[in-house]
Amino acid sequence: MKLYIRILSLVFTFVYINQAAKASGPIGADTLTKPNLTIGKTLPQFTLQTPDGTAIKMSSVKGKVVLVDFWASWCMPCRASIPHLKQLYQKYHADGFEILSVSIDQNNKAWKNAMLKEAMPWPQVIDHYDAGMDASTLMLSLGIASVPFVMMLDDEGKVVTINPAKEETDDQLKKIFKH
Repeated sequence: MKLYIRILSLVFTFVYINQAAKASGPIGADTLTKPNLTIGKTLPQFTLQTPDGTAIKMSSVKGKVVLVDFWASWCMPCRASIPHLKQLYQKYHADGFEILSVSIDQNNKAWKNAMLKEAMPWPQVIDHYDAGMDASTLMLSLGIASVPFVMMLDDEGKVVTINPAKEETDDQLKKIFKH
């Protein structure tokens, strides 16, 4: 079963990236298909649903440094990054750091099962898909081609990093919170 899920994940990622590349040209190393995310610019406001159906607005985390983590239950690299995110959350949350995980799952049950298994203590929301689209609405609007995808926002909602390496995220948080 694990092998099947891993193969399915790889096939979906390959198909999705190929479709995004055909629609928007070559995908850069930063995994953006269009320049809607720019360091120093404010992230557009969005509202997504929590697991219990409550709407959560991006503005609800304003005033905090926020790591926005796009992920999916079937994405093994996404799931592998969660222990590190838990360490960051534990270390910096009391200082004003928040994580907002945005699932691109099309299957709510798989999303909720993965959340239970991973036990992520930060807010979780799920993006939706418009009819006939292969990519989630928010990912399309931001120009994100694939998951995992992470961006960090400062306390004013401006983009600080786009898809940073783990070490860059660590260094940025040390710089911001001075520990």
